[in-house]
Amino acid sequence: MREFAVTDPSPRAAVVASLSSTLSRAVALGDEVAARVVHEAIGMLVGLPVTPEG
Repeated sequence: MREFAVTDPSPRAAVVASLSSTLSRAVALGDEVAARVVHEAIGMLVGLPVTPEG
């Protein structure tokens, strides 16, 4: 079995992961407005160009 190297996520990836959790929670609670806002925020972050970290 192969093992994959574990790397720290980029700051943006960490934020998107956190927002994904928030989106799931909003959907589970039936908060359509919050889900829509979080979904839009995720889309905006994913659409940004990748910048070098440093």
